[in-house]
Amino acid sequence: MRIGAILPHLGVFGGVRRYLELGNRFIGRGHRFSIYTIDGARSDWLAFDGEVGSLAALRDAEHDVLLSGSPELLEHLDDAKTLVRIFYLQIEGIPQEAAIVRSGKYRIMVNSSGLARRVRKRYGVEPLDGRGGVNPALFRPTGELPAGGPFRVLCYGRTSRPRKGTRFVIEAARKLRRAGLDVELQLFDAAAPGERDPRVGFDPGLPYRFYLDLPQERMAAMYGAADVFVSAEHRAGWSNTTAEAAACGLPIICTRSGTEDFAVDGESALVVPMRTSFSIARALLRLARDGGLRERLGQGASKRVLEFTWDALCARMERTFNELLAGA
Repeated sequence: MRIGAILPHLGVFGGVRRYLELGNRFIGRGHRFSIYTIDGARSDWLAFDGEVGSLAALRDAEHDVLLSGSPELLEHLDDAKTLVRIFYLQIEGIPQEAAIVRSGKYRIMVNSSGLARRVRKRYGVEPLDGRGGVNPALFRPTGELPAGGPFRVLCYGRTSRPRKGTRFVIEAARKLRRAGLDVELQLFDAAAPGERDPRVGFDPGLPYRFYLDLPQERMAAMYGAADVFVSAEHRAGWSNTTAEAAACGLPIICTRSGTEDFAVDGESALVVPMRTSFSIARALLRLARDGGLRERLGQGASKRVLEFTWDALCARMERTFNELLAGA
């Protein structure tokens, strides 16, 4: 198959990992996978084995299947030469969501069960299954469990994006600190070109460590150096960071947003009923006091999330694409 994807860029943001990881898997299965971006620049943070071109190059290319999850680039998806057009919905509430899903011009694919339910309920459309994934070659238990010291709470550090919920995690850690628990907050982020260093002026009010722009091969060690990972996302599709932490065997505290495919309360995570610092603090205190529970949840998380590897997702998508092409 000749498969293509249309993206704004190949930076570390905006769900780009999904296309790089899937592209490599499709290529490994003998297909052609090309990515088209505004400037045609290649990824400098995650290796990609396929072709990368500009949007101008897309005009002369032909594909069997073409995907995009970017509303602002839909005109390029509309004008391209392809047998099947897929809009890959990766987060709820995007601009023009209703118009895109209801247009009938695209097959709609979703990256999580939560988004699938939304599309069925709101629009009466049965979406294609694009749920997952995670790379267990990069994200795996390191065997270097924390010993002694403070209770280390890890979360995504993008405080400028309210839907990520970082502020709730920070406040929950503060509550535990004020209650007398020895807590260290750990955060991670990657700075976009020209963006201000998020560590400048940052003061969570308790001891902390902020990882910035870690290379991919060091991410597993970062997850492995924490006692717990917390995700307080809202309106997420598939939570890459939570899936990565789970694959590293880290016990998880999370909302249902972006995690419900692999986070089962009491088995592979503690799922908080509300996105509040109180709910998160209560779950953190429970894990801080119960090392056995931390170990059991970490083992459950790493086992369950492996049902959603990029390889497994690629195999499902390959079957779906073949069925669509047979009917095209």
